[in-house]
Amino acid sequence: MRTLLGLAACAAVATTTLAADVPVGGALLRLTVSARNAERRAAAARLDDAAITGPFGDPRTDGATLVVHGGVATGQCFVRIDLPGARWSALGRDGARRGWRYRDPGGTAGGVRRVVVRRGRISVVAKGGTWPCTLAQPERVPLTIVLGVAGQRWCAAFGGTVATNRVGRFRARNAPAPGSCPDGDLTMANLNLLHGLFCPAATDDCRFPDRAALLYQWVLAAGCPDVVTLQEIRQQLTTLVDTLPALCGGAYQAVYDAQNRVDDEMLLTRVPVLDVEVLPLAGNFRHVLRARLDHPLGPVDVFTTHLGAAGENALEACTPADCPAECLAGQPITQHECQGVQVARLVESRADTATPAVVGGDFNQDPTSFVHAQFTDRGWADSYLAAGNPECDPGTGVGCTSGRIDDSLVQLESPALNEVERIDFIFVTPAPGCRIEPAGDPDGDGTATALFANRPNPFALACGPAPAPICWPSDHIGAQLDLDCR
Repeated sequence: MRTLLGLAACAAVATTTLAADVPVGGALLRLTVSARNAERRAAAARLDDAAITGPFGDPRTDGATLVVHGGVATGQCFVRIDLPGARWSALGRDGARRGWRYRDPGGTAGGVRRVVVRRGRISVVAKGGTWPCTLAQPERVPLTIVLGVAGQRWCAAFGGTVATNRVGRFRARNAPAPGSCPDGDLTMANLNLLHGLFCPAATDDCRFPDRAALLYQWVLAAGCPDVVTLQEIRQQLTTLVDTLPALCGGAYQAVYDAQNRVDDEMLLTRVPVLDVEVLPLAGNFRHVLRARLDHPLGPVDVFTTHLGAAGENALEACTPADCPAECLAGQPITQHECQGVQVARLVESRADTATPAVVGGDFNQDPTSFVHAQFTDRGWADSYLAAGNPECDPGTGVGCTSGRIDDSLVQLESPALNEVERIDFIFVTPAPGCRIEPAGDPDGDGTATALFANRPNPFALACGPAPAPICWPSDHIGAQLDLDCR
């Protein structure tokens, strides 16, 4: 049975507001919809604040981005629109000092007709059937509006005086400046946690409680990412759930849907969950878990999976009995390769938003494989490489994620890397305004685009056989992602 294990309110982890973020007061936000005529949709916003001041960046090179966020549940207003640079012009021929104007009488970019940025005021006007908000449900309050221009973001949160909030109408005014702008990053970590099924019985699944505790130390050290995807989850679920309230101030809830109860996927999230599904893959043992999250960026689909290994006939050729038609259309491929095709097609089929989708998991194939190409050939980024990190060196283990012995404690209790291949990935679909943060955590939020849990226990003076702290949470090293969508 599918469960959302709500262990605490998904409290936001404190972050530092960047200098380029400017919270401002909202004078007015008005949204209207006609049930009879989509062309009569309209929006008008005015942000008034002395903090709106120059010098103003030039939007003519990279354009600007407008985000209106009243929730991403069905019927609520979520807008993310890129406003092209060709439509911007300087006020008084001095944009840096006086401001900028966007004009598009036809509303070709999401219905936005006019935007003005000047000292003390930002105004936005949109209308017509291409404006995305249907207002089929009341909006989540506060409803936020963010305008990003040349690396700077002005943001308002319309709580204040909400005069109308019903189907088809929203009107609010006099909203004070929020304490900070919405988080402009999507952060994530992924790890195959090692179920310990083949470990000696006396070792408690290769010291699983100790390994789970070390995992949570790594999550905290990584800045409490928005989402953590895990594979090889079985009966140890209780250990993970019981200790979860102590992680990152109780910010996470767990998403788990029991399938084979031996090698399932689980997702930890500190942002609300809108929808969950689990789909079987070829062979009917492996699965992919998908959750749609109500992220500050908008609706974000997160997928996690663990593709088959040689021991379960995954390398045998597909047959009509165990592979769907989508995998049999071309030359015969293995069940494992078919699973890669299925996951990639599932991601494509759910990609109905302007926000990115992320796919984390143990794919049991390296970057030269057919499976890896199913994702990168679609233009999706292998985030670790895209950030400029080095490829796996089997000789040293640097950059590698797999290779340790998984049926004893010998290498889990050794500080040596003992990894020889990279088979664990986070793939990212392209989205307007989003970029993978370069290696090294340049924004300083604690989550780098890099490997995850890639050093022997750094939270203890030494690690090794019990009673010493364990060295590694898993036979795998994971991956982590910082996706900047400002």
